[in-house]
Amino acid sequence: MSNDKNSSPEWSVAKAIEYYNIEKWGSGYFWVNDKGHLSVQPYGREGPSIDLMDVIDDIREKKLGFPCVIRFQDILRSRVVTLNESFRRVIQESGYRGQYFGVYPIKVNQMREVVEEILDAGAPYHYGLEAGSKGELLTVLALNSDPQALTICNGYKDEPFMRLALLGRKLERKIIVVIEKISELPQLLRLAEEMQIEPYIGLRAKLTTKGKGRWEHSGGDYAKFGLTIPEIMQAVQILKAAKKEHCLKLFHFHVGSQITDIHTVKESVREGARIYAKLYKMGFQMEYFDVGGGLGVDYDGSQTTGDSSMNYTLEEYVADVVYNLQQICQEEEVPEPNITSESGRAIVAHHSCIIMSVFGNIEIGSSPILPNGQEEVQIVQEMREIVAGVNRKNFLATFHDALAKKDEALSMFKLGLLDLEARAKIETLHWKLCRDIIKIQEKLRHIPEDTAKLKDQMADQYLANFSLFQTAPDHWAFDQLFPILPVHRLDEAPSRETTIVDITCDSDGEIDRFIDIADVKDTLSLHPLNPGQPYFIGMFLLGGYQDIMGDMHNL
Repeated sequence: MSNDKNSSPEWSVAKAIEYYNIEKWGSGYFWVNDKGHLSVQPYGREGPSIDLMDVIDDIREKKLGFPCVIRFQDILRSRVVTLNESFRRVIQESGYRGQYFGVYPIKVNQMREVVEEILDAGAPYHYGLEAGSKGELLTVLALNSDPQALTICNGYKDEPFMRLALLGRKLERKIIVVIEKISELPQLLRLAEEMQIEPYIGLRAKLTTKGKGRWEHSGGDYAKFGLTIPEIMQAVQILKAAKKEHCLKLFHFHVGSQITDIHTVKESVREGARIYAKLYKMGFQMEYFDVGGGLGVDYDGSQTTGDSSMNYTLEEYVADVVYNLQQICQEEEVPEPNITSESGRAIVAHHSCIIMSVFGNIEIGSSPILPNGQEEVQIVQEMREIVAGVNRKNFLATFHDALAKKDEALSMFKLGLLDLEARAKIETLHWKLCRDIIKIQEKLRHIPEDTAKLKDQMADQYLANFSLFQTAPDHWAFDQLFPILPVHRLDEAPSRETTIVDITCDSDGEIDRFIDIADVKDTLSLHPLNPGQPYFIGMFLLGGYQDIMGDMHNL
């Protein structure tokens, strides 16, 4: 379906940046160059720029196929450095007495090249890793050899998992086993005594503060992981009875992934800090305060509390963690601990994208109207008269009349009273009326509810060479939004309203929800396809979870 609103001589590269909201979701890593091509700036706006069309041309010269995943390792490095430097700066400015020791949870993207790049970039900061299973811990032990970096073990743990973690302690690694359920603590102490190893222990608390967003159920009283306050008191008695108070090194909480509201960050840190302070006063001189994950990614660039956004910046997040923790520690007169966070998607999301080639389109109701025959049945003649009489004043009533006539024709066809040619004429006339009404409504302030969805329903379906289930499973499963836009021709006005369909045989393989400056759109404005010329679109911010969750659906 054409979109005259965007077909303006005033269209420009700047207009494209605004229309596709690139500046907001791109976080300084994506821009549009003077050629109208999407460019990538791995070190931000001041650094070198990579023209994505140059990359695509190189892929085509090598005769590699599409879709193609493109990763920018330097963006990973930039994200790690930015996070660590932000904590260093705020800690220095505030006079905070602890340090920052972050860890990357490899479950978010455990590809070797990703984890190795993160560790290399984080080496000056002693940036560590988090493991949530025995398999992940084996990987982490092989990769994280920095004796000052943390290795944090989360999740429910059986005896083999605990033994492996304790073996890591024998290698003088800073491996902290976080207790998620109270029965794990006696088992860990027994194994440590049996293996003659001093364990490093953490306690995860179930805060009453809940996250906000799609994963808010990860926190609160009914969360899957963590200890309630009575269970924490039980753990205190167990450690005191075993004379292992000194083994408790870390206090931890996690209120959910992709926290959308900064208020949640403030409240969770303040509640967690009170618990930490009370435990410290009871003789547990912990060294680390772990705020867990949750640092968000602004997928739609709206800077709101929507599920695909966040209403804060990285700098605001860091400041709220540091200042709120510092304030509570000073009020409670306890030492300020080292700060740990387990940010995953905020580190890896931006570095990965997929490029798809569009090879065709389906234009709804594009069949030509069959000519008026000499003996045309009455119902077709009546439909022609209805469609011909539409105008700005009567379009709603005309639409209702046409729908009624279309339903009447379908009933006649089912009863054998209407032939196939007559039914084809009825449907083609109906689609023509819908297009005429859409043009009328473009000049109206108020659009009736019954015809408001016509524009979306008449959108073209652009056929792209990809599988939604392999590329962005969270879009299919959770309606997670990801930025999608052309990677070239951005100096031209997009004039077609579209949805994107993949080449699988599954009806769910369609993208019909897109980011918008103010809301969620049901269509995406793209350019008309030129015969014989390739057209490429990209989906971005796929580095967190999507890379490693996509299956081999429809080989």
